[in-house]
This record gives sequence, structure tokens and C-alpha cells, in this order.
Amino acid sequence: DLSSGINAEYGDRYHCDACHIVVHNLGQAFQEAEKKIPKKKKRRVLGDIDIIEIVEDTCTKKGFDKYSVQEFSGSVVLKGPAFPERSGAGMSMGGGMWPTRYVIHCGQIAERFTEDEIYEYYRQGNLFHEVCLKYDCRGEVKGVPAVVDFRPTLSPEEEICKAEDKGTCKHSAKQEL
Repeated sequence: DLSSGINAEYGDRYHCDACHIVVHNLGQAFQEAEKKIPKKKKRRVLGDIDIIEIVEDTCTKKGFDKYSVQEFSGSVVLKGPAFPERSGAGMSMGGGMWPTRYVIHCGQIAERFTEDEIYEYYRQGNLFHEVCLKYDCRGEVKGVPAVVDFRPTLSPEEEICKAEDKGTCKHSAKQEL
């Protein structure tokens, strides 16, 4: 039922999209926080307290108010910043129980993984794959959907290593975790 009924749960068909929405918001929040780290720092990596606060802040209703439900290409889909390809004319319905559903789903992800694991997957560029494809999207996704790409903010040293394509560079993001 797509109406804003009493039940905060939604059908299995929306679990993958809901996960996509949550990891999109997490990736965006991590990226914005990393951009605030001074460029002079050798390691542009968030601390434990920052990571915990970002996950907790992301799992609130305010982060999900940009999402709605809309009929798109003959089926009812979730629409918002995580799905830039889903735009078009038509009636959208937001609010109601939908933000609560995303908060619940975000909490389920936070129970399944530690905040550090979530951030590590983000740093590796595997947040959607590790969190959504392995759990909420199994058997549902034919190929990987167009995920908005959130890459970690690299320090100048990390950028140099990346440009030089040195897998053994001492400044690589994976080795700094």
C-alpha cells in the first residue's frame, strides 16, 4: 500500500530501493564531512566520533524528506536524489510513513554493520555493493543500478599516488583505514 497508512513496513519490492536511498544519504554525508577536513592533513579520513554522528544523523526523518513515490515507466517507484534517472512528469507522493520507513531501514543497516564497517565500505567505493547488493537487493537487481558515485575525499598525497597508479603507495586510502 502506497498510502500513508499506519503500518511503517513496506513490501519486499521496496527494500532494495530503500537501501539505495540510505547508502546514498550516507555516502553524501561522508563526502561532505571529508571535504571539511583541512587539505593540509595527510589523512583526510573521518574519526570514530564523526562517523558515529553521521550514521546517527542520517538515520533521522530530516534526511529523507526529498524522496517520494511516483509512477514511472509503468510501475510505482521511489524517487529522489538517489535515483537521478527517475525523473519525469507525473504525480509524486511523499511524506506520510515513507520517511519513517527509511529511518527504520537505516536502523536495520546500522544494526547489521558497525559504523566503522559502513565507513570502510564507503572509503573502498563499495558501500552500495556491500550493504545493499549482498542483502536487500539479492535476486532483485539485474546488473548494478546507476548508483550516484560518492568517492572519498583524498589528501594531496593520495591524489598523487592515484595519479601515478601505484598500488603499493603508502598513502593509499585502503591502507590508511
